[in-house]
Amino acid sequence: MVKARPGPWGEVEYVRIVIEPPDEFMASDYNAAPDTWNFPGFDDARLEQLWQQAALDPDQLRALRHPRIREASATGIVLRPGQTLVAGLGTESRAIIYNTLAHLPGNSLQNDPFRFRAEMVDEWFVESGLSQEVIARIRQLLYRRGNALLFSDPGLVFPLIHTAGGRVRLVKTLGRKSTLLLKVRIRPDSDIEGIAAYWSTGRRRKEVRPLLNSLSHFPGGMTIDVAHLLPRLARSLLYTYPSPEVPYERSPDCHWTAMNFFNDQPDDRFSDIEYLKTRLLSDYVQVNGNPTMGDLLLLCKPGDEVIHSCVYVADDIVFTKNGQSAMVPWTLTTLQDLQANYLDDPSLQLRIYRMK
Repeated sequence: MVKARPGPWGEVEYVRIVIEPPDEFMASDYNAAPDTWNFPGFDDARLEQLWQQAALDPDQLRALRHPRIREASATGIVLRPGQTLVAGLGTESRAIIYNTLAHLPGNSLQNDPFRFRAEMVDEWFVESGLSQEVIARIRQLLYRRGNALLFSDPGLVFPLIHTAGGRVRLVKTLGRKSTLLLKVRIRPDSDIEGIAAYWSTGRRRKEVRPLLNSLSHFPGGMTIDVAHLLPRLARSLLYTYPSPEVPYERSPDCHWTAMNFFNDQPDDRFSDIEYLKTRLLSDYVQVNGNPTMGDLLLLCKPGDEVIHSCVYVADDIVFTKNGQSAMVPWTLTTLQDLQANYLDDPSLQLRIYRMK
């Protein structure tokens, strides 16, 4: 059990849990497409610069320069490196190449890799049903980004699994996400008015205060799951997954999630980043101080490009959906964990917005 820092949110404590996609969301079998690396906008000189940065050995360089695996055009270069070369990459070489590919369109496995918090990697595979051989192969292919370990090579692991059910089990395990089970402890001497004011953010005090007040009457105090203190829509979404029947382009993403936090009924227009920006200007004000419950947090690049949005909850904990895929649930996470999901970029800025 981890205790959050003291604050107007009261006594907050949490444990880390791991959730995985439900069986109903999984395909009946999985097969891997051939490895393809897309380098739009690259020429030979720029590609050679990447190879040197990745410290590839002479055999790897020779293989990557072979015309048989290259397709060059006016718009860039496409490589089909083959499984032997990909499997032989060192950890640092893989990280440099894959984190470059992650910036470039057309590289889905690097753009949206499987990922897990680095210091919790053992929990990724607990009671997974995967063989030690499979787990060892996965570990060999992990690469780092920030404080996360990433995996982009299921095609190198599928040959070790000879049943459709085993391949489904692999994808479910890789799809696991770490999240927080968050509780507030209420004691007889707790500041019920202050805690209720914080969690209701001035909008739902008549719902929140009676519940907290009832808990304060228990000798020694009681805990309440923060899910019961969230607005109705957020409460219904937490720890769940979007319907896999919704087309990817209409599936809820981080912006939809953040902007609908206080809505009883979701507004699907928030999937459009331009609509989000319009509503941000009309309904929110930027805050320079500390965030409070319900504030909108934006990760932005210079030039106001919004990379991610989420909602502040307490301490350094946010409510978020880290991607548009139906394989990504709504979770509570720390800001440190959240930032590990995005490319190491010192230019990223965290901005706070509060509803007017």
